[in-house]
Amino acid sequence: MKATDIIRRAGKNLRQAKARTVLTSLAIGVGAFTIALAMAAGNGGRDYLDTMIGALGSMRNINVMAKQDASAQSDNKPRKVGEQTQAAANSLGFRELTVADRTKIEKIEGVERVMPTFNLSAKSVTANGSDEYEADVQSQSDDSSIELTAGSLGDNYEIKPGQVVLPHVFVEAFGFKNAEAALGKTVNIAFDDATGKTFVRKFTIVAVDKEPTSPLAFYTNQFRISNSDGEAIAKAQRPEGAPETFFGFMVRVKEGADPNTVRDAINAAGNYEAQTFAEMRSSVMQVVNIVQYGLMGFGALAIIASIFGIINTQYISVLERTQQIGLMKALGARRKDVSRLFRYEAAWIGFLGGAIGVVLAFLVTLLNPVITKALELEEGTRLLQMDWVMSGILIVGLMLIAILSGYFPARKAAKLDPIEALRTE
Repeated sequence: MKATDIIRRAGKNLRQAKARTVLTSLAIGVGAFTIALAMAAGNGGRDYLDTMIGALGSMRNINVMAKQDASAQSDNKPRKVGEQTQAAANSLGFRELTVADRTKIEKIEGVERVMPTFNLSAKSVTANGSDEYEADVQSQSDDSSIELTAGSLGDNYEIKPGQVVLPHVFVEAFGFKNAEAALGKTVNIAFDDATGKTFVRKFTIVAVDKEPTSPLAFYTNQFRISNSDGEAIAKAQRPEGAPETFFGFMVRVKEGADPNTVRDAINAAGNYEAQTFAEMRSSVMQVVNIVQYGLMGFGALAIIASIFGIINTQYISVLERTQQIGLMKALGARRKDVSRLFRYEAAWIGFLGGAIGVVLAFLVTLLNPVITKALELEEGTRLLQMDWVMSGILIVGLMLIAILSGYFPARKAAKLDPIEALRTE
């Protein structure tokens, strides 16, 4: 018999037992649906987190901190009142980086730029004749993106000296009508120097940041200034005669250089702790992968359970069609043809189950706008994204599993003696 004839015959046989075929296919479809939906959630989750992490900085950036002395940590032993060990005293300090560290890292092959980061402590902030408010100030040491509701910044979100990005929550506090009205106005930020004397720096508002729409977004109400302004303020706050130190460095890797290689070179060059943004991304992605694989595991269990359904369905089919099989063999059908007939029937069941599961998963992805709104994410966010290539592979895989599941029933049908089969009532 031709393969096409056997395929048509297999389809016809399944249509004669519609209820049984549909129920068996649905059992496979549950597993296929869970796996397809898990893949869609994984794709959407990774895409969303890529966007979130990309907003924190370029994959070419390396965050460098001074490695803290482990011996400086407290030994947690009981102490008498007033007793303090040297280790406990040292633990109160935080080792910062120096100019020598900066020079050393700048000389490492593959390093394009070393941007220091600072801990800036502002005393107060005022604008437009407002009251004094407490505020945090951050120097923009890399090209991390800033979502803006008004104004604009230069290339790579660069903030120029004398400019500031106003936190959106201060628009109303400073008495501005709206974000656009704040542009071009002056903000006065007061700092205390090392002696406790207050000095004021004036900045021009060039942009107002945007309130994050996602509850997962990392956001702080900080006034963002240029790195050069941050360095000048940190210098003014440093005690006279104290060495210039930095909280950390943001290292930019040259185009084409491997960030991991540069990171290893930095760690080998001194007592540093360097971490690439790609590592940060990998750590976050592990959570998504664990959730995805967990869901896929439930789907796999459903498919394993459905295997027994396929075997049972095929055995029942063999018993019900014993005379038919005998007639086929009496008319010249070979064992191979009979076996292929039942294997193709199993393949049809696997195909139908896989197709049902994938289609249902796709229908769920149409709820992306509803999910986005419910989670208060940014409009246009798609947390469920179908992977049609992997979905196709899933369907083919389920067909192969169904064929293997129908092996023993197909073997039993092929070995039936035609005379004995025709005698069966």
